Amino acid sequence: MMTTTHVIFACDESGAKGYADRRETYPGEIGVFAGFLVPQEKDADARPEFQTIYNQYKPPSGKLHIAILPPDQQESLRQSVYAAIRKLKLPCFWYAIHVEGLHHWYLIEKENLEDSKRAALEARPKPRVKPNDPGLKVPSMHEALFEGLYERLIAFLEERKQKMVSIEVRMDQVDSPIAKNFETVAKRLLDDDPQLRLIKGWDTKTRKPVKGTIQIDVTFPSTLSIETTVSSLVLGPIHDEDGYVLAADVLANSLHHLFRCRKQSELYNALNEPTAIKDHPIAKNFDTFYDWGDGDLIGDRLYRHPQGKGQ
Repeated sequence: MMTTTHVIFACDESGAKGYADRRETYPGEIGVFAGFLVPQEKDADARPEFQTIYNQYKPPSGKLHIAILPPDQQESLRQSVYAAIRKLKLPCFWYAIHVEGLHHWYLIEKENLEDSKRAALEARPKPRVKPNDPGLKVPSMHEALFEGLYERLIAFLEERKQKMVSIEVRMDQVDSPIAKNFETVAKRLLDDDPQLRLIKGWDTKTRKPVKGTIQIDVTFPSTLSIETTVSSLVLGPIHDEDGYVLAADVLANSLHHLFRCRKQSELYNALNEPTAIKDHPIAKNFDTFYDWGDGDLIGDRLYRHPQGKGQ
């Protein structure tokens, strides 16, 4: 029987988290999701370590976030979290996207869809079946960031040949629909079964609604197959005073600050490679992969800033 590895993944976001139909509000605006992994065998030491930090800084009432503290306490809290992560040797992860890059991609996809519709109408000016047009779904920055971060977690586990894992995701409380979408995104990553989609339309001759299905099959080469299986994924609400979530809040906040304070010459560069966070105090903990490959194909290429290199 295959042994299941249990891990805790604490994460949080900072910066932009709206939708792709909005533009950046300042040059180089980004959203970032960050977190760290706690293996089951380290939980007994890590949990009280981070809870002690929380208790040290918690306010008289309400939930503790680094942003509500005065500057001197913010820096002290950061150093406490960094020291704990170094001491426990915890791997850290991040994923960032330029707001303008996601928006630019959305506009291109929207234009391509409209061009396809026009071409279809010109080819078949009077189709018998007129499909219902749901339009292009506007991508959520929040979901795109979580998907990128979760993909990195799975890549990390895959690189370390973890065949069967149970993942407990700990994050600040989010709206129930968003949490459900996060779970759907996470499960979809490892789902390579054929996808059946229900298509609805209107028969212009019989004047009646019609339905049909489309099956989508995707076959990956063996070099891209994922052997890691997630036997259990728990993404549920946590209590307000959670040391793990506070530490993730500190990581996300610090990375957002790092990216926002980039030099003008680096403003639109790639966000998801080690050189992008080389100046972070715990950059070594973020350098989690044996092989970073050829770079991030989604956030840094598909969603890269229009003024970024390689345009």
